[in-house]
Amino acid sequence: MTPHRSLLLAAAIGSGLLTAGCLAAPEDSVDPIDSVGLETLEAGDHGTNSLGTDDFHDHADLLWEAADLSINAPENTAVAELLADTGSRTLAYAIHCALPEGTYGPGGHVGWGHLKTTPEWATRGLTLSEKLDLFTCMLVNINPKETPVPIRITGDSVTSNGLKGMQAIMFGFQEALWVARLSDTGEREYIVWPLKELVLPCENSYNTLLTRTCTSEHTPGDLIPDCNVEVRSSMGTDCTQNPVTKNWSCLGRPAIKTWLNTIGGFFTAEHDPACDGP
Repeated sequence: MTPHRSLLLAAAIGSGLLTAGCLAAPEDSVDPIDSVGLETLEAGDHGTNSLGTDDFHDHADLLWEAADLSINAPENTAVAELLADTGSRTLAYAIHCALPEGTYGPGGHVGWGHLKTTPEWATRGLTLSEKLDLFTCMLVNINPKETPVPIRITGDSVTSNGLKGMQAIMFGFQEALWVARLSDTGEREYIVWPLKELVLPCENSYNTLLTRTCTSEHTPGDLIPDCNVEVRSSMGTDCTQNPVTKNWSCLGRPAIKTWLNTIGGFFTAEHDPACDGP
């Protein structure tokens, strides 16, 4: 089976990874990593996520440099460095996100065509806007457990495989909006807005999303120092929705929206007593 072109990116769920409840977080801490917020792209025949949180944050600077030149350019030393780190999957996921479905990049990694704005990385460096689209796609791929959970992504920068009917209904629970952008001082920053549907059943979803994107797999429960992911509750003022496409833009950037699977026991929207804590 060939990969989907990739709104639907699903695979077997890891045992115990995702629970319907949200555990209450002690003051000045984040939730345990066995709670809602660890959803990522993954996928057997549809693609593979499980990009380690440490892996991404440790290699983000190198990937940013690699995107300045064609990924296939012999003089792209940043790509060579990423390839040399055989324990890292950052380059593989960048290729999955950026290159067209079935297109091979360095290291034999294949594109899954997640993004429609970045296919020309095969022949030239990416523009700033394209680089930020790539990093937004990378952001929604990460979790500390490196275990897959079914998810769907949509957005102006995302390709469409024409999901309809039962396929779309399965992924009907709206999780969050995600954006990578540059700050006023030129630093990369990553912002996530939990959507109302996730916040309603579990009010501490802000902490769980931060756990997903900033918790080190080597020291579970501890945030990676200087992790530049911010979870905001200000979607009403930061984001606008296109009335035609229904896609979102936040702080001047096209957002990627993540959807959870509400069918098959992966996630339930009903309020769970675990949300209430002890």
